[in-house]
Amino acid sequence: MGHKKLGTPLIWECKCTLNDSMFSKKTSFFVLTVLVSVLCWSLGSSHDVYGLSKTGLIVPLYSYPGSYWDALVKEKTSHPSVPIVAIINPDSGPGTKDTNYLYGVQKLQSSGIKVIGYIYTANIGYGAITSYIDDYKNWYHVDGIFFDQMSNVKGNETFYASLTNYSKSVGLNYTVGNPGVDTLPSYIGTVNNLVLYDNPSLPPVSSFEGWHKNFTKSNFSFIAYGVNATDATYIKNMTNLVQYMYISNSTLPNPFNSLPGHIDSVMQILDEQKINTSFVTVNATTVTGKPLVGLWTVVTFGKNTSSGFTPFTFDAIPGNNYTVTVSNFQNYTLDHWDDGTKSNTRTIVPTGNLTLTAYYGTNQTISVNKTLTGAQKPVSQNYTYPASKPNVLSNTGSVSATVSYATGDRAYTYGVSLKIYQDANQLVYRNIDSISDNPFDIDSLPLGHTYKIEVYANGMCADIEYVRLDQTGQNPVHKNLILHLSPPGGMRPNVFYNDGVTPIDNSIVYIKDQNNKTWGMDFTDIHGQTLRFWLEPTIMNNDHYTVDVKIGQHMSYSYWPVFLYPGVGREIKIITPWPPMVDSLVTVKAYDEKSKLLSARNSSFAVDLLDNNNNLISESKIDYHGEANFSNLKVGDYVLRLVDPDTGQKWGESKVTIDGTKTSFSISKSHTPLGVSAGPTSGTSTS
Repeated sequence: MGHKKLGTPLIWECKCTLNDSMFSKKTSFFVLTVLVSVLCWSLGSSHDVYGLSKTGLIVPLYSYPGSYWDALVKEKTSHPSVPIVAIINPDSGPGTKDTNYLYGVQKLQSSGIKVIGYIYTANIGYGAITSYIDDYKNWYHVDGIFFDQMSNVKGNETFYASLTNYSKSVGLNYTVGNPGVDTLPSYIGTVNNLVLYDNPSLPPVSSFEGWHKNFTKSNFSFIAYGVNATDATYIKNMTNLVQYMYISNSTLPNPFNSLPGHIDSVMQILDEQKINTSFVTVNATTVTGKPLVGLWTVVTFGKNTSSGFTPFTFDAIPGNNYTVTVSNFQNYTLDHWDDGTKSNTRTIVPTGNLTLTAYYGTNQTISVNKTLTGAQKPVSQNYTYPASKPNVLSNTGSVSATVSYATGDRAYTYGVSLKIYQDANQLVYRNIDSISDNPFDIDSLPLGHTYKIEVYANGMCADIEYVRLDQTGQNPVHKNLILHLSPPGGMRPNVFYNDGVTPIDNSIVYIKDQNNKTWGMDFTDIHGQTLRFWLEPTIMNNDHYTVDVKIGQHMSYSYWPVFLYPGVGREIKIITPWPPMVDSLVTVKAYDEKSKLLSARNSSFAVDLLDNNNNLISESKIDYHGEANFSNLKVGDYVLRLVDPDTGQKWGESKVTIDGTKTSFSISKSHTPLGVSAGPTSGTSTS
């Protein structure tokens, strides 16, 4: 059920439906699998990896700033440990700028309340929604966005994930989606939190105990109204299943224009929550009992992971399943756990504080020179083999990798490269700069290690996969691995002078990654636009593209960061620091061969102004002060040429850049005209 503000018109800014405003159905399905897996990884919070934080309130605060806002601040002050998210709704969106909302938001935030802005998203286009996001950012400085009327059908996940990415790119880092009913697991990660119930009465506890238990409670919330009584047992049960709740005794037609009458009772119950946790510590020692520090450990709970180096301690919820994986390192290989199991990965169900110990044996290190074929150069690597199995070939394995899209189609691998890391080592174990075949083999990988494989396309990290290679029987170890690419995101630079209105035509635009490698180039047209570049998005928070704009050889401006989102074509407005015209008078001082100023009294010289293609732009006679003057020039590179109009001879030239920062230049007369030989001991010169 939606939260559109009653009594106010909804602004329709797009003629398209959600599906055709941004993606075709084919595109939506195409990006689904990759996007969700990426976002579940990238949007997680280390504090909430195991869903251990207190459950709080999510409040549709749809009244005008005033007494109800102050009452919510009072509740937060009285119960500071209970988190509160307040949704403000000026007019089914940001409405028109109102300073009372700005002051109200500041007061809420000062008390510790997280404030997010309401946007109605059904049948609204991507551009209109991002414009609303910008308004919330610029007018009210909120902490995030609430996407009402969120879709819950397969195919629209990418739309909301892209909106979340855009919101985070402008600094609004917390997003909540409100389908109002149960949704698909594929929507996890497209926003930070999902409101899975927005209706009268309370949702059954069982409605959050299905597929939802594969994920932490930080992903879920509910909103209930028309509830007259406060049920402490119910609330305590739901604190294990949802991150936020709202229980109001208000009813339709507008249950959100005031605070619940029993809000303090609910806050009191939430304040009394006891987070029942156990501490699990993972230690590593040699089989002789020598402690080992710094072995990489990964803990998984449902779809969430946490990692660190031994000794590693994490909080766990008693009764839940956790998998703990420790890595081998250099000449240390896991021999067994304290329970006698020998796999690097074990599953535990803690019932209280628990200490796990992994025992490691040592191996002999054999130096092996491996000569790679083809264009690769011979490399020397230290491979580690157990002393009891010195056979080199039986102690290496390989990975057959396929780069594919979410549909399962093999991807075009131009511009795709890989970085491979071994265990927890931060240094790259192997670089694969280009891929000629797809699928392809990564061979000669020493066994007994976990390999992290980072996939790069257009210089951006597109996927990270892990593969473990252990000896299994006598057969060679060979594993298959799928490496994913997201569909490309689009950007079209729109380049303007410093007035933000006048487009720059015929400038050169380069698209570069964060390593300054160029992936696209085009000239701007009369509208200041280039073609639209379609390049790979990234799953790394800080990776970005840079747009370099050049006029001539000496004027350059860089615009960054630019983030791309799968399947989304963005318009990038770039306002350069250059003026459309240099209004100041440009003066050129002309000197003779003895470095004295020329004058109209003793010369008839003039200065020609030419563009880089030798086209004459303007001409100015030398005045009695030895100066030529030009005005109303476009910024760019020019050639100043000293000429004698009577004879047509050219006596000197100088290349200059006019960008509005310098308005005085000079040019000198050569001993001989340009292009005329002065004999064996003399030559022409330019300045």
